[in-house]
Amino acid sequence: MEKSVDAFIFRFTAKQLRAIPSHYLGFLIASGHCCNELAILLPYIIFEHDLESANDVETAFILTRKFTIDRILISKIVEYGELYNKAFKNAGDATDEVARAISADFQPIATKIKEAKWARILRNKISFHYDPTHALDALAKLDADHPLRLIAGRIKGVTLFDFAEEIAARPSFEAAGKGDIGSGMDAANKFIVELVSSITSFHARTTKLIFKTYSVVSERIESSIGDQYCAKLGEVRVPLSILLPE
Repeated sequence: MEKSVDAFIFRFTAKQLRAIPSHYLGFLIASGHCCNELAILLPYIIFEHDLESANDVETAFILTRKFTIDRILISKIVEYGELYNKAFKNAGDATDEVARAISADFQPIATKIKEAKWARILRNKISFHYDPTHALDALAKLDADHPLRLIAGRIKGVTLFDFAEEIAARPSFEAAGKGDIGSGMDAANKFIVELVSSITSFHARTTKLIFKTYSVVSERIESSIGDQYCAKLGEVRVPLSILLPE
């Protein structure tokens, strides 16, 4: 029997949306865009392979993909903090009750982002900007006999410059774990899961508050997502590469 996940479509017009003051509306649109990216990327971590039966090549690809998506998500979270600051930097002292409510709601998120100094370095030096100086500094901190490798396959999808990943990414995860890279990976994963949940929930509450305040009335249409578009955790994994035709 086919199963589905309930979903609802809320329809409104551009004219209705423009009734919201621009200083709220700009944030609402940009915030929604960021939340979309966070929600779309998160399953790539949840449905990643485990390492129990992976060989050295497979392990390298799994970890590189995981760290790449981790970095993007962490950097998006840091960017979201910047987005909020631009829109509501002094909202706590505002006379506008809506701005004060939004500011109070966001403060726990702001605190967690501010405390993760390693996340800002990761965003500035690795994720969105490729810094050769940072790479050289990271290499200089490795022991002379620290093992590095390059993996080459017969197709581009199975070629990995693993040494570059090891050098560039290690300092941020070590910083997150106060010197221990294993603890840092755990801390990064916890940061992602907690903040993605907090930010998307905050945006949902903010949208509801602003829509209610400025009387944006929407039509609700019941819909669903069929099970052919969903996956059961533990049974489906994201492939590492593609199989070429014979």
